[in-house]
Amino acid sequence: MPISVCVPGITGKMGMEIANLVLLDNTNITLSSGTVRDKTNFNKTSLSFDEKIVTSDLEFAIKSCDVCVDFTRPEYTMKILEECVKQNKKLVIGTTGLSDAQVKEIESASKKISILKASNMSIGINLCLKLVEKITSSIGDHSDIDIIEHHHKHKVDMPSGTSLAFEKVIKNNLSGKKDINHHCLRVGNVVGDHMIKYTLENESIEINHKSFDRKIFAEGAILAVKWISSKKDGLYDMGDALSL
Repeated sequence: MPISVCVPGITGKMGMEIANLVLLDNTNITLSSGTVRDKTNFNKTSLSFDEKIVTSDLEFAIKSCDVCVDFTRPEYTMKILEECVKQNKKLVIGTTGLSDAQVKEIESASKKISILKASNMSIGINLCLKLVEKITSSIGDHSDIDIIEHHHKHKVDMPSGTSLAFEKVIKNNLSGKKDINHHCLRVGNVVGDHMIKYTLENESIEINHKSFDRKIFAEGAILAVKWISSKKDGLYDMGDALSL
């Protein structure tokens, strides 16, 4: 049977990207529902799907799906999490800016349902995370390490969730404590650029990733949906889905 997908915030930038990719997918995946804040007040002309699947009732929307894909805001993510646990639905979380307390709630919920959580669903970024792990374990203790990122001017969280993911991998692969320097730009319409720079005494190494289109995050989300649809309760990340 096809995997039915619910997309909260379906008329947002990422919601639309994910919904459109689900509709274009020729494999075993279907768009079952999506939510908006106010069903009486959204632009129906831009929709590529039947407006009948759109609702402001989160409980009703999740009831019809196998997997829920969340790229909303932290406070709404917690409501989605609660509803998925209540209805025993699998959940993919791409929302960033989550507090430590909210992350703990997600970890606790993963004992009851399957959750894949990633600050960045891009396949390229997750390959870079693996490279950073290897480079840090080799030369991190002897390097100055900087994380440099550039995002569009409307992005709220700073540093980005992706930069914090890089920082976590770096710190987990150092033998001792070290300051990691963050440099953040919020200018223009940049989707997302990240550089991890290791500076040694006589040379430097840079790992760069540039995002040209939000579609890369939606593509990763679809991969995550298909992967987690058959997984038991637990907390997973994109590294698991990509077998990294």
